[in-house]
Amino acid sequence: MPAIIVEYVRNKLSPSQKQALAEDLTHVILQIEGGADTPEGRSIASVRFRAVDAEDWYLGGSIDDTYVSATGKFIIELNVPEGSMNQERKSECHKAINAAVLKVMGVKPDKGAAYSVWVQIFEWPEGHLATAGRTASLLGIAKVAGVPIEHPLLTFPRAYFKAKQRMYQAHDFPAKTAGLSAVPLD
Repeated sequence: MPAIIVEYVRNKLSPSQKQALAEDLTHVILQIEGGADTPEGRSIASVRFRAVDAEDWYLGGSIDDTYVSATGKFIIELNVPEGSMNQERKSECHKAINAAVLKVMGVKPDKGAAYSVWVQIFEWPEGHLATAGRTASLLGIAKVAGVPIEHPLLTFPRAYFKAKQRMYQAHDFPAKTAGLSAVPLD
């Protein structure tokens, strides 16, 4: 269940801009989940907006726009399951999220146009997310989204969790230690 939280200065986004940005960011999430724009995929793609009062957001030690780029101030958190993306995919997400903000704000992607837009990717450890009273896992989420375990998108996560399993075994981690794939890898 990738989730995006958009922090922005209150009243800087109209309802239609929020709707457009939510849709564009949902497409980023759907790409993370395998690209299938299905009801199942959309049902686990969350975008939430968090407005911050202008007098509570300082940039460069100031609340005025001295250090604010053309897009305005944004901090966007992308929360994903551990092991779901290698660095290349993370960079693709950074780029796609930034492009979505530029588009919605009507700003050309010139150098420096989005210097005050920050994208942070947070990975929650395997076994730390649950829904309906059951622990959720990266590969379980992929299954709900309709992505088969053999899908190329899951090549990195499978290799990641196999390597993590070998590390746990090599260092005698206790049985049932959290963090290993909750879904069989083979």
